[in-house]
Formats: sequence, C-alpha cells, structure tokens
Amino acid sequence: MSVDERAMTVGKASAGKLAILYDGSCEMCRASLDGIRQFDNSGKMEPLDLHDEEVRAKFPELKMENLLEELHAVDEDGRVYRGARAINEILRWQRGLKGYLAYLWYVPGYAWLADRQYKRIAASRYQRDERGRMKGQPLQEN
Repeated sequence: MSVDERAMTVGKASAGKLAILYDGSCEMCRASLDGIRQFDNSGKMEPLDLHDEEVRAKFPELKMENLLEELHAVDEDGRVYRGARAINEILRWQRGLKGYLAYLWYVPGYAWLADRQYKRIAASRYQRDERGRMKGQPLQEN
C-alpha cells in the first residue's frame, strides 16, 4: 500500500467493514466482543484492540481516554459511533431479523435508556468479571 493509499484509509474502517475498537485489557470487553462475534451474521465486523499501536496509528484522532470510556465503532466513511450508539450500529449491520433490532433506537425513550444503561455498566467494567457479574460477588444458584 502506498503512502497516499494509507493516508486515505486513516480514520476509517477497511472497505465494507465496521471497525470495532475495544479494550483488549478488559475481561468484560473481551467477553462482549466474543458475544458480538457469535451474534454477527454480516461477516463485516472488524474487531481492533485499541492498545495495538497499528490501530492507534490508523485512528489518531480518537483520544485514548475516550476509547477507554466506551466502545467505539468506525465505518468505512470515518463516521464514529460511541457507547450504546456503537452497539446499535453493530445491530444495523446485521442481516435479517437481527438487523431489525436496530430500529428499537427510534422508539421514543429507547436511545436515552440504552445510553444510560450502557454508561452505568461501562463505569463498573473493571469491577466485573467476564460474565458481567461484580467481582467478589458469590454465585447465586437458581
């Protein structure tokens, strides 16, 4: 790839892909990414660990402190989606019924609730295990 071609792709996902920038040092983030991989039926997700130097070079405009706060998704045009909106964008890229789940975003109040819940969970992610349970919390049998 020439220098000019590389410059044209800076800040964008690969052609036809949705780049998902996640915190590879976070157990919950890795488990969430595994869930995204299992859920994905588009084959267009491009998971990228934000701690990788090549990833940071590809998305230099994204600040590390923001990347650590919430999941980021970037499309091939360079549009950036954060937090709950990034999850909604992942849904939007899915085929069939899974893709229709993205339309929940347009139900009045849903986007606000999704964003609020996402931020609550993200704020406690270093206190949770890979299944999302608070660390040190005993397992409850049902």
